[in-house]
Amino acid sequence: MENIMQAISDGVIITIVGMLVVFAFLTIMVIAMNITSAIVEYLNKKFPPKVVETTPAKKKSQTNEEEMVAVAIASILNLQRSGR
Repeated sequence: MENIMQAISDGVIITIVGMLVVFAFLTIMVIAMNITSAIVEYLNKKFPPKVVETTPAKKKSQTNEEEMVAVAIASILNLQRSGR
């Protein structure tokens, strides 16, 4: 009986120590993330990123033939999916 109580006691101690280690790690990680965020914010204010303006490419209009091919392919796929 004494062995069982000792084993349970050791298990509880190991569980508590493990939970404390995980809690400490998570706390340190949150603090490190906040510090990193503050540093990045400061650097973005000090050295703002360059904004490159680009004009959108003109969309090439499809010819009537290309549209008809696309419709035919979509129709065939729809028929195959419906099981006809």
